[in-house]
Amino acid sequence: MLALADEGFKEISIEPVIASPDMDYALKEEHLDTIMKEYEKLVVKMIEYEKQGKSFRFYHYLVDLDGGPCVYKKVASCGAGHEYFAVTPDGDLYPCHQFVGRDGYKMGDVYTGINDGELQDSFSNNSVYHKEKCSGCWAKFYCSGGCQANADAFCGDLKVPYELECKLQRKRIECAIMLNAYYSTIEN
Repeated sequence: MLALADEGFKEISIEPVIASPDMDYALKEEHLDTIMKEYEKLVVKMIEYEKQGKSFRFYHYLVDLDGGPCVYKKVASCGAGHEYFAVTPDGDLYPCHQFVGRDGYKMGDVYTGINDGELQDSFSNNSVYHKEKCSGCWAKFYCSGGCQANADAFCGDLKVPYELECKLQRKRIECAIMLNAYYSTIEN
């Protein structure tokens, strides 16, 4: 990431790969400690770069603690399957790009429209308030319950967040809070 910042990039987003557990490049629990430490080191480096006049923004640390998205977005997440869709070259409609080709997730097509209202409802009625696992999580209004495609792929249920993703999200939010705390000291 710092190599990108050194090349002059000001807006950077890098994601750990989340793939099927049988893939050799799949993110696993055993990788989390290293990733968490790297996220913390990144906060320190971002502060150093800021002090040198070479600031950049990391997408996952862009958390507006004073306002942020509207309440609906904090609760309802990304809008997959009810606010936006992925369209295949053949015109098939899926809840998002990660659902394309998955059995049971074709919602219709551009010629006839949505023909699976029940599936659409399963997405539109899937907020943090519908996810039992989110009920006690301090970060739920920052991640909005996580990625529904990951929930389906790893847990087999749209309403059950993928724990590995939850751990990453909480750490990113924690780091965003640290970075926000630093910025608030230099602004005042």
